[in-house]
Parts: sequence; C-alpha cells; structure tokens
Amino acid sequence: MNVPTRPWQHVILIAGLIMVAMNLRPAITAVAPLAERMHLDGMSRQAIGSLTTIPLILFGLVGLWAGWIGGRIGFARSLGLGLLVLAAGCVIRSLPDADSGIWRLMGTILIGAGIALGNVLLPGIVKSRYPNHIGPLTSLYSTALNLGAAFGIAFAVPLADHLPGGWRASLATWGVIAFVSLLIWSPQMRPTPAARPPVHPLAGIFAIAKFGRAWQIMVHMGLQSMVFYSSVAWLPTVLQTRGMAETEAAGWVAAMQVLGCVASLAVPTLAGRRRSQAGWATGCALTSAFSIVGILLLPAPWTGFAVLTLGLGLNASFGLSLLLIAVRSHDADTAASLSSMAQAGGYLLAAPGPWLIGWISAAMGNWTLAYGVIALMAVGTSFFGYWSGRSGTLSLNNSQSE
Repeated sequence: MNVPTRPWQHVILIAGLIMVAMNLRPAITAVAPLAERMHLDGMSRQAIGSLTTIPLILFGLVGLWAGWIGGRIGFARSLGLGLLVLAAGCVIRSLPDADSGIWRLMGTILIGAGIALGNVLLPGIVKSRYPNHIGPLTSLYSTALNLGAAFGIAFAVPLADHLPGGWRASLATWGVIAFVSLLIWSPQMRPTPAARPPVHPLAGIFAIAKFGRAWQIMVHMGLQSMVFYSSVAWLPTVLQTRGMAETEAAGWVAAMQVLGCVASLAVPTLAGRRRSQAGWATGCALTSAFSIVGILLLPAPWTGFAVLTLGLGLNASFGLSLLLIAVRSHDADTAASLSSMAQAGGYLLAAPGPWLIGWISAAMGNWTLAYGVIALMAVGTSFFGYWSGRSGTLSLNNSQSE
C-alpha cells in the first residue's frame, strides 16, 4: 500500500478503510431477520445456522493465510481481492438450488473467505499506517463494522418485501454493495515499489504462540465472537417468540447494532488511553451476559431495553478484542501475527456456536436453555477479557513480553 503523504490522501485511505469495514458483516447479519422465511421455504434451523457457522470456519482457515496473501500481493490488493470474492459469494449464495443446496454452500464459503481477508489485514494496516492513533482508528473501523451489521439487519426484510426474488434477492444485494465498495477502494491498489517477501503463513503464528497472553487474547476473541454470532443469528426469531412481529423484531435488532456503534466508537478510544483494559473487557462481557438473561426473563415491555443493552455489551467487547490485538503488540509484525492467531483460532472456536444454539432450541422446543448457554459464554468472555486486558506488550523481536 502506498503511504499517504498529503491530507487528502489520508481522507481517501480512511474512507476506503471504512467502506471495506462496512462490508465485513451485513452478508452474515442479514440472514437472521430472514430466518423464519427461509424456514418456511423448507430450510431446517440447522441449515440456516450453517449460513453463519460456515463463514466463521472460513474466517479461521483463510485467516491463517491472510498475512501470507498480503505479503504476496500487498495488503491493499488483498483487501480488494476479499471484496471481489465477497461480492461473488453473495450472488452465488442466492441462486435457486432447492434440491442440492450446492450454490448456497459455495457462495457461503466464498463469503467467509472474502471477509476473512479483511478481518485479519485491517488491524495490521492501522498499526502500520497510524501507530500513534490506534485507539481512534480502531474505534472508527469497528464502528463501521457494526454499522454494516446494523444495515444488514435493518434492510433485510424491506429488501425481501420489495425486490422480486424475496429473501434471495435481499441477500444478493450485499454482493452489489461489496462490488461498489471495491471500486471505491481501488485507488489504494496501485503496486508499491518494494514489497516484503512473504513468509510461511504459519511462521508468525508459531512465533507468537509462545506467549500465554496471545492464547488469552485468542480465546477472548473466540468467546466474544461466539456470543455475538450465536445471539444475533437467532435474536429476531427469539423476539418473535416473545410476541414481536417480524418487522418489529428486526427493528429492535437493528437499533441494537446502531446503539452499539456508540459503544464500539467510545469504549476502544477510552480504554486505549489506559495501560490496562482488564476492567473494560470484564464489564462489557458481563453486560452482555445480564442482557441475554434479561431477554429471556424480563416482561415484554422491558425486552427491548435488554436488547439495546446487549448491543452495548456485544459491540464494546468486539471493539476491545480488536484494540487488544493492537495495544498488546509492540510493532506491526507482531500485530499481524497476533491478529492471525487471534482471529483464525478465535473464529474457529466461535464457529460451532450458531449451529449449536439452533440444535439446542430444536431439541428443547424453546430458546431458554439455548440462550442460557450463550449467557455462560459471555461470563467466560469476562474472565479471558480480564486476563488478556492486563498491561504489557508482546514482541516477536524479543524473547519475552513486557
């Protein structure tokens, strides 16, 4: 990537990063509001859950290779490749294939692969280009991620209602938006005069894995991702069982994500000013846990309030998980390796969550036990958030962490 030297170049780069980030969630979150339509169309709840589980698996598998791909063709071109693969996946996933589901599977795999490149490479770009503004830049692009997730939830049902093709056309729309974002990002994809030689994709992970703190950060990333995707994947359906209409349930979940943007913008910025983020990480995870219990137990008028506080906890935890990768890293090389380990291992850990929750609800005939399991996951997140949030940094160039 060319280093910006003029103010307008910084504006274009940051705008491009925001556009990339906004495309990394809607292809997944748009599934949740349409789950009941898909179920009525013949898809099992486990199959619907796999539309979230499969991308998480790809987040992990492709995440292992993302740094290597970035070294081969450049980080900016790798992000562009991710947007192109994502756009193709959204369209292919929506093709009619009622008999075999092969297009749905192929498209979902491509979606996960495309998003994985952005997941891993964005923290490294921020660390290398803006080392003195990690907190604000992390807040900015994590907010963009959450806005994208909110847009996916908010517009899924209206698009399905007004586009010919119903829910399939609604899901395909995000491929068109990803392609437009690729055009916006394309100015950053010019070749650089000197590219770093790529190393083995697992070399950095093996090197960073010697630090116990790296494992704590990875598990924290995995648990907070499991809580997010497991809860959001089924939240509109759960709210409908509490008496909400389809549009109302989707509206509450979208509002949850929009309000969560405040947390994802403010919390990493505030936490980044401190040497330790342990208290922030613990408190945000426990907020999610109590909110999930509230969704199950509070009377109907207060259910929406619990949904909103869940958004605060989930999005703040996500922003902190990205911040921890940056602030616990001594340099950009360490950040790239830690990002690969945390996101690859973390998303593989999180992958069974949506499918497992769908299976539990189908087996029990209700959502009580399933959401109780998610609440326990959030409690676990708080423990690993405390351990990984303590002060200190990791460096691949030194044998010990600070």
